[in-house]
Amino acid sequence: MTEKITLREELIFLLNHAAELEHSLCCSYLFTAMTLKDTVEDGVTPEQLAAIKAWKRILNGIAIDEMMHLAIVNSLLVAVGSAPHFDRPNFPHDCVYYMPELIIGLEPFNEITMQHFIAVEQPQDADLPYPITPEGIRKVEGAMVNQIGPDPHLLESQGDIYGLIAQGVRTLCSRLGEENVFIGPVPRPAVMRFFESNGWEPAWNLQSTIKAVVQIVEQGEGASGDNPDCHYSKFKGILDQYYALRAADPTFEPAHSVLRNPFSRTPPEGHGEFNLITDPLAVDVSDLFNEAYVALLNVFARMFVLTDETEEEANKLVEISYALMVETLLPLGELLCRLPAGPATPGRTAGPSFVVKTMHALPYKTAAWRMLNERFTELGNHSGEMAQTGGDVVRPVRAVQQAFKRIAAMMA
Repeated sequence: MTEKITLREELIFLLNHAAELEHSLCCSYLFTAMTLKDTVEDGVTPEQLAAIKAWKRILNGIAIDEMMHLAIVNSLLVAVGSAPHFDRPNFPHDCVYYMPELIIGLEPFNEITMQHFIAVEQPQDADLPYPITPEGIRKVEGAMVNQIGPDPHLLESQGDIYGLIAQGVRTLCSRLGEENVFIGPVPRPAVMRFFESNGWEPAWNLQSTIKAVVQIVEQGEGASGDNPDCHYSKFKGILDQYYALRAADPTFEPAHSVLRNPFSRTPPEGHGEFNLITDPLAVDVSDLFNEAYVALLNVFARMFVLTDETEEEANKLVEISYALMVETLLPLGELLCRLPAGPATPGRTAGPSFVVKTMHALPYKTAAWRMLNERFTELGNHSGEMAQTGGDVVRPVRAVQQAFKRIAAMMA
């Protein structure tokens, strides 16, 4: 790797891309976990179901790891004076400015998907191809060197990205002094507890940044892939178990017939192939999921731009973020993976889209809390109306409605 970072603008530019990468991988892994079957009534044996449930736990755990990587990157963005970055391209999207051969999408569990995940998390000394690639990979053309701003970085692995980030932070500290690089606010106690409870420390000085970078790389690819607890090894383990179960039963299908990249309408700023959800009920649940997801991103962003919030209010934001993930997004996402996608795709089910509209952190405390309270109230009311339609959605949507009502009350 010959690329170097010498300017703060270059560092912020690369950190924004790192945030988009971690954000996208979190959603991609979570989507695949949601497509897995839940009961023997789905056409699997008890032995197969036990393996499937273990795979789902592993995939969900890795998605949480990626969420924490996203949080680390955002803590570093704030520490060097920038804003948190929770925006990203809609799926499927390429990574042309930093890992030009990689495309990230929403894929149901199968052999190809797992091979792709293994390639994404491969160690720096490996050379695995990405099984899922676009028809024509975009290329950066023109001048590759910008003397006064960010360059495109044609990197080969996540380890390369974080190695370049670490190099940039060290270079800036050497040139400007550490106290002139880390000019953002020190993390508040509630934010520190959020990181520590998940086994991390936010990046807010040189020492914590280098420690976090090493931890992210080790957790993803391990030391040359020989760490059984790294993502690379865990994905390989799941695929090996899948091969064994498939060899014993060639009819074994661990996932629902979920559409690839399912959307209820063309996503904003989207590019790449996607499939439309056309069933009215699935469209309504999809829209509810997406609005809950954007609300979660707003809560996350607020956690990183705390101004005059009390510690009680800061703790509330952390609590609300957990509640949104566990009590709204997970049940709605899994419900979507079981609902018919519509007459245009018979025999297929829908799935969550993770649609992002242009996302900016809400900067003013009073306005932010009032807007979020208003939004959660609207989501709760709409959930109640949906639950009145009857059918299989009543129980999960009622539970989601109660979660939204409780969250709105916490933000009142």
